[in-house]
Amino acid sequence: MNAPENILQNLKTLTKFQPMSPIKIHYINCLTTYDTITTLIKLVSDKKQFTIETKYDNISGCPKLIQILFGHQFKLHIILVETLYLTEFDSYLHVQIASLFSVILSPSNNIHSWNDIKMELKFFLDCCIFQLHEIEKINVVNIQHKFQEWFRKNFPNIKLNCIPSNWTLEKAIAFLFQQYFDTSLSNSRDWNIGLFARFDSDCDEKVFRGNTAALNLLQDNRRRTTLTEYAVHECIAVKKIAALLQNDWTRGQSENAVKKYYNYCQVNINLSFL
Repeated sequence: MNAPENILQNLKTLTKFQPMSPIKIHYINCLTTYDTITTLIKLVSDKKQFTIETKYDNISGCPKLIQILFGHQFKLHIILVETLYLTEFDSYLHVQIASLFSVILSPSNNIHSWNDIKMELKFFLDCCIFQLHEIEKINVVNIQHKFQEWFRKNFPNIKLNCIPSNWTLEKAIAFLFQQYFDTSLSNSRDWNIGLFARFDSDCDEKVFRGNTAALNLLQDNRRRTTLTEYAVHECIAVKKIAALLQNDWTRGQSENAVKKYYNYCQVNINLSFL
């Protein structure tokens, strides 16, 4: 096992990442009601900060999911737009969804994302829920770049092998919060499973013994639950990092974070040079 693999294996011993705030999930698909979209438009109309992540097929580029997070009345709201399950482009519901995106992607808003969200949203242009000129005008805050700048500023002298040159979301969460956030699902090819199609996953599988179709349905539903949880947690993880970067750490807090990270990586370090 090489050094990076060994570090990642050690980080898995950390406490599992868990969001602390109450969460409300909104699914947008062909079954979404007009009232739901109208309510969402009202909710986001006075918000100025959103976290957006996407899921598309890394091989074919097929657009599958857009995740949007915003806060409202001490609760985190997550909108999951399943672009493979939307209505026809000329339907009233589709026009409403485009109106929702027009509000969210306003140039006056700050859009936080871990990756290059402008590039990623271009994979979704054929879905006709926003246009290229809207993407080009959004005010993006790349949290990955912000974190790397913050780290270089606070720890300019650290040049050891276990500090990554390009921080992943997984390692940033481990460093800042001493929590393990498994990001392997991000590259899953199952994001077209239809997260909104929920079934009762608590059924006793013995009841369906011999019924392959029913067993597969239950298995798919467990997969839906797992993917939904990841989609939600990914946005929350990015928001959590963004919130921390808005507050300067003291020297003691910074040194403590480095010590803990190195400890989990099972590397000894002398912090006297900080």
